[in-house]
Amino acid sequence: MRVISASRRIDLVAGFPDDLARLLREKCPPAETHSVMLWTKSPANLFGHAALRETLAGYEQLFVHYTVTGMGGTFLEPGVPDTPTALGFLPALVRLTGSPERIRMRFDPIVHLRLPSGEHYTNFDSFDAVAKSAADVGVLNVTTSWVALYKKVLSRLAKHGIMPISLSPAEWQAEAERLQERARRHGITLHGCCVPGWPRSRCIDGDLLTRLHPRGLACSTAKAKGQREICGCTESLDLGWYNPCPHGCLYCYGNPRTSIETVGEV
Repeated sequence: MRVISASRRIDLVAGFPDDLARLLREKCPPAETHSVMLWTKSPANLFGHAALRETLAGYEQLFVHYTVTGMGGTFLEPGVPDTPTALGFLPALVRLTGSPERIRMRFDPIVHLRLPSGEHYTNFDSFDAVAKSAADVGVLNVTTSWVALYKKVLSRLAKHGIMPISLSPAEWQAEAERLQERARRHGITLHGCCVPGWPRSRCIDGDLLTRLHPRGLACSTAKAKGQREICGCTESLDLGWYNPCPHGCLYCYGNPRTSIETVGEV
């Protein structure tokens, strides 16, 4: 039985709920689907979009990767709910999936940026609020990474007068250790998504999905093809594409829908 990923490439839940519901109905019969893994920064449509909710109700297991970076509602993530609103969805997500084990928080990515004003901006200190809110509802696994500065990301940031700040290896190590300590304080297990030097992790984990399946049915545990060398994810079928995403996140390696405007307040 297949694991469906919707989607690493674009937030289908937030931006394309009709398409997501249609693709699931047409390509992913519940009888052939082990789990549906949903990736989102804005989960309101999981509760308020009738067609999507009705479609998802037909699957035995839902798993949610829920990204909250502390930058929602700022010019860096203009189409994303602000942090208090985003964290407020956690109890409903637990009810939707049936278990906090079926939710993985993503504090991803961590950024260090030089704004046009000269200010050093980072979302690092937002981690505590995310970790506490997750732990309060029993979500004890959080994935993180530091922003990947692809050429198109650098170009997009530069158009907004923003420059990345590079951490030295020693600075990065110190920050990583502080993050791990904060995670431990909240009882959180912290996973690195393709973070060099950290243990290989699985955002899509066939062993975990098998253990959590309501009937104990097995899915593939073979390594996913086409992912980065240090990615530990197991096989899945991703339903997404790289059309412009309405979140408009300036640091995104995908294809965000952005406009070039004067940078305002973070």
